[in-house]
Amino acid sequence: MSKAARRTYMLSVAVGLAVSVAGWVGAQQPTAPAQPPSASAPQDADQDMTSDIELTRASIQLRRQTVVTAVMDLAPKEAEAFWPLYREYRLEMSKVGDRVAKLLVQYAEQYDTLTDAQAANILKEWLNVERAKTSVKSKYVSQFQKILPARKVMRFFQADNKLDAVLSAQLASVVPLAR
Repeated sequence: MSKAARRTYMLSVAVGLAVSVAGWVGAQQPTAPAQPPSASAPQDADQDMTSDIELTRASIQLRRQTVVTAVMDLAPKEAEAFWPLYREYRLEMSKVGDRVAKLLVQYAEQYDTLTDAQAANILKEWLNVERAKTSVKSKYVSQFQKILPARKVMRFFQADNKLDAVLSAQLASVVPLAR
């Protein structure tokens, strides 16, 4: 596999996973089917990568939602209150995920020529992203506690953290260490 092909693969998988690590707003909403690739043009590679990323995000979100549904054991009234708040939470987390995706694109573009200054900036932004994730989670703990018993809120965030850990491990396996 050529260096460019490897980087494109790494980037599409990493961005797809990164964005979904923080979430995707499509909870309980069907996703549009992927469009088949058209005739070759310079934009086709970018469109294919975007399509791949969206399919990866949609697939992960569906699996994520299935796990959350299974572990939450919500009563009908609880589910009625939970799912809209869950979608709101995932929307905010997707904004953080967009920052991760942007950071990974930046890293992939600079990978072969990464300077210490660029590495320091990427690291600084990564730490800011981690703080943003914690901030969103902190905000939503109290909101979920208004509609669910504390044990169910804890269960939700445990499941959410486990899903994030699995996705983070997958992301770590495809993103190369800085040289």
